[in-house]
Amino acid sequence: MGSFRSLFSVSVEHGYFADGAWKGLDFVPVPATAKVINGANVLVRPTKNGVAVFYDESRSEALRLYAKDANGALCFSFKVYAKDRTFANYTSVAMRNGNDVLYFDNRWRDIGPGDGKVRLSKEDSVSEKDFMDIGSLVAEDILCDRDRRVPPDFVVSVCVEPGVGDDTSAASGWRARDCFIRFDARRAYWKYHLLGDMNRSNPFIVDLDSRVEFEFCGEVMLLGDRPAKVFRSKVLIPVLEKSTCRFQLREQGPGTGKVLVKRLPVASESRLGMEVIDGKREIVAESFINC
Repeated sequence: MGSFRSLFSVSVEHGYFADGAWKGLDFVPVPATAKVINGANVLVRPTKNGVAVFYDESRSEALRLYAKDANGALCFSFKVYAKDRTFANYTSVAMRNGNDVLYFDNRWRDIGPGDGKVRLSKEDSVSEKDFMDIGSLVAEDILCDRDRRVPPDFVVSVCVEPGVGDDTSAASGWRARDCFIRFDARRAYWKYHLLGDMNRSNPFIVDLDSRVEFEFCGEVMLLGDRPAKVFRSKVLIPVLEKSTCRFQLREQGPGTGKVLVKRLPVASESRLGMEVIDGKREIVAESFINC
């Protein structure tokens, strides 16, 4: 057995998480890729938020033969599954239930700013443009008919090829590529319902960082005949694992008003709903303040 050298890696970033890394992803090689992995003694290792692939330098010629059969470029394809099945709640791009699936590959050759990484999405972050018809991937033997019924959360294909020069992991080796995918956090209008003693006559919400304004949306009657005053942000705000928003509830009065709640709770991805705002269906993150 020879020494192992880097072939490529894929890291998945997500704006929802405090450290920006989407952990808990399973990368499952498709059958054609598994054949190459086994035949050429390729190592596939999970990373914190992705996968790293290494080739056995002593078996480099085997990879070249596989590449020759594939007209020069050898593609490694993986079906990716998220262990957290609620990820759609905090992910900006709407996951579809239909005939398409998110698909990423490195044939776009977009290079990240200053770090030489290859961006696999068509735009800076994952968007609707990254969906592909499942039938096309079945035709390419990347997916199978069974995946039409239960598709993966997304699919990643990385094509590698022999090369020489500074960007190779060995003088006669393969071009090493570090790839990344970036998902944005979902954005929503934040909505607060004030109940009980919080349903004062003149409450208002302020942003201690002076970035977000809230508007009074009237009073509603909740289940159990409980009246609540409703305030909603005027702009969409990211729903994050650890939000830095500092919203405070006050009651109008002398000066800046009396502080009722020093810091309101931040929005949770578990309390999302839909609402028509300015004629458009928008996502709303609801919180209930009862004191």
